[in-house]
Amino acid sequence: MEENKTEESLIERLTRRKILVIDDDPMVLKTIKEFLSDSYEIAAARSGSVAYRYLESNPVDLVLLDYEMPGEKGTSVMQNIHKINFASNVPIIFLTGTADSQIVAQILRLKPDGYLLKPVDKEKLIKKISQVLNKK
Repeated sequence: MEENKTEESLIERLTRRKILVIDDDPMVLKTIKEFLSDSYEIAAARSGSVAYRYLESNPVDLVLLDYEMPGEKGTSVMQNIHKINFASNVPIIFLTGTADSQIVAQILRLKPDGYLLKPVDKEKLIKKISQVLNKK
């Protein structure tokens, strides 16, 4: 009986959808992981360059992307992710602390699959992820 539970748990982990969270704030990464790790496999990257290296060899089902990061803005990261061979169609949801209308317009021109303001509400995040993944 215990062996079946272990086997089921392994199968569940192997078939769970994978989300890559790209954010320079370790507290945001930790919070999102806590929100989602019961239902999804979560990978984290603190910059676009780390995310690109990860995506070269690790397929994901969805990316949660911060807009405001040192070095490279989220809009640039999104464009570069879509240039990676098997990541070109990965849905991207922006998470950002800015409500500046010009920045929001710039993000929306790229046609991300979603946009949520930080601090992120757990229920809104889960609902948006579910909507986007069920659209695929």
